[in-house]
Amino acid sequence: MKKLVCLVGMVLCLPIGTRAQSKVGTTSAPFLEIGVGARNVALGEASVSVVNDITALYWNPAGITKMKNVEVGFQHTTWFAGTQLQYAAGGVNLGNAGAIGVSMYAMGSGEMQVRTLEYEDGTGETFNVQDLSIGLSYAKALTDNFSIGGTAKFINSRLWRMSAKTMALDLGVQYQTPLKNLNLGFAISNFGGQMQLAGDNTNTRVDLDPVGSGDNDGLLGNLAVKSWDLPLLFRIGAHYNAIKTANNRLMITTNALYPNNNERSVNVGAEYAFREMFFLRAGMSNLFLPDANQGQGNMRLGFGLLLGGKIGADYAFADRGDLGSTHIIGASIRL
Repeated sequence: MKKLVCLVGMVLCLPIGTRAQSKVGTTSAPFLEIGVGARNVALGEASVSVVNDITALYWNPAGITKMKNVEVGFQHTTWFAGTQLQYAAGGVNLGNAGAIGVSMYAMGSGEMQVRTLEYEDGTGETFNVQDLSIGLSYAKALTDNFSIGGTAKFINSRLWRMSAKTMALDLGVQYQTPLKNLNLGFAISNFGGQMQLAGDNTNTRVDLDPVGSGDNDGLLGNLAVKSWDLPLLFRIGAHYNAIKTANNRLMITTNALYPNNNERSVNVGAEYAFREMFFLRAGMSNLFLPDANQGQGNMRLGFGLLLGGKIGADYAFADRGDLGSTHIIGASIRL
């Protein structure tokens, strides 16, 4: 138990510190930072060592080696301003040959009115915002206690008549330590190229000499749009089964997060399971983040049900501070 306390203390202490200048809002494709899976969100998004189902394709691809055979799943998140996120994935464990999976993560805004300074009530046109990530994953258990996995993914963002795309890579490992019931996890997400919007929305008419006369005041120009990095994120975490009997299990988990666009922070969570059929979950996100208590919110709650070890359903509630709250529902089938 002393070793567990020391380990958790180290994880909690690693993120403490500040940078001279905040980098919030300096990366592209922010939908990639919105956690997938009702169980994972309810655990305070402290899932890098815990995740062992099809949502591992998002958090830590090494986790799909824990799947029994075949699993498919779907997750739905209600976000802000009428936007929604959908996650669908499927995978199969091939035993000694490893495990493979495919995933799709999409965010859509729905149709919105095009408004300008001249037409504040709308021009009659509509537009939408769409983000998409499609991934192909492979993972393998190198030993009974150590698994490694990776995901190659294509990312595309569309805004009206502009779009940007790139490729990225996720890598992760999970390790069951010699200390009974203590597990570790590490993952790096969204390591890839930059994204730059391009399309005819950046076209504009330019008058090179607005104070003169006789020149062409309708030259076609193109606005320079900057390239932005993806939201690179490194997670390190541990979970411990404090109670594990035939009917009851209590698991405690913690993650330290190191993003390239924000300060470092810690997530913590706990899960109680009764006969591995009914689950209660709670967690806290963004601990030690300077702005966490200034409108971001950090409480997470949820529950789940697994029937016959094959059909699962989960729900999570996430407090998002001044923005309100979000709700996540998920379903999975294990064959």
